[in-house]
Amino acid sequence: MLHLLYLTTNILDEATIRSVSTSRQVLEMSTLDPLKKKFKNELNTKRAELELSQEEMAEKLNISLRSYSNLEHGVSFCSALSLINYVNNCNVDKDKLFSTFAEIMNDAENQ
Repeated sequence: MLHLLYLTTNILDEATIRSVSTSRQVLEMSTLDPLKKKFKNELNTKRAELELSQEEMAEKLNISLRSYSNLEHGVSFCSALSLINYVNNCNVDKDKLFSTFAEIMNDAENQ
């Protein structure tokens, strides 16, 4: 899944991604919890770096303020489209981000 997201950020634009119908792939809780924690820390750091409000950051991810708040508090993990918007709109080093996510997923699988 992670490789697909990485490929998507390199190949497809947002309009193309929106037109593709995808099913949700559910990750095991042992994998999802560390991903949510890492992403919430990532969002908090990036939002502070960009000096944006939660509302402005939600707009960059093209999600509601409530959805963004859930991400930033580690309640939920983002959709593929939100992750792509984050990478494309917030000056994120996608190689570093996806590498970190891959490490978390590998660690969870090996436990």
